[in-house]
Amino acid sequence: MKKFFIVLTVLFFGTSPAFADNLLNGPKPETFPPVKACAKCHNVPKIYDELAQSSHSDLTCLDCHIPGTAQKSKYKAADRSFYHLGYYDDEQGKWHETMGNKVCLRCHTDRESEKIEKKCWDCHMPVRGRDNFVLVKDKKLPPKGDNIRVIKMFPHRSHFCWFHIETNTTKK
Repeated sequence: MKKFFIVLTVLFFGTSPAFADNLLNGPKPETFPPVKACAKCHNVPKIYDELAQSSHSDLTCLDCHIPGTAQKSKYKAADRSFYHLGYYDDEQGKWHETMGNKVCLRCHTDRESEKIEKKCWDCHMPVRGRDNFVLVKDKKLPPKGDNIRVIKMFPHRSHFCWFHIETNTTKK
């Protein structure tokens, strides 16, 4: 019986970190507020406006970003961030975290892109200054005064999703 528990323990601790590294549990995307509300509560209207005018205007924040509430099972509060990219798989009922260009290559299936070592967003979403990302205490109240829990500074990546960055033209 003792050997059984030892084997079970080794199997559990040996396989679960790798499994947990790829899958995140969390609420379904339809339980989140509309995209405009994300922009308003997190004080990122500039990002919302850019995305709404881009060739990706049909996307939502959650098509590329894993929400903090879905990251709770994997990350400490200080490590939860919009930088964690991924998507929700309806069939499995799970959030999948992606690394590097995989978030873009889910839709952009150009096989040549897989060979590029740079990240897609280095060219197509250039840094254009800095933004504040606001986390509120009460999501039903505006991000002002005592309702602000934390403000995170981050580089503002253009959500116009530039097509030819060197000519400053976008793909419409």
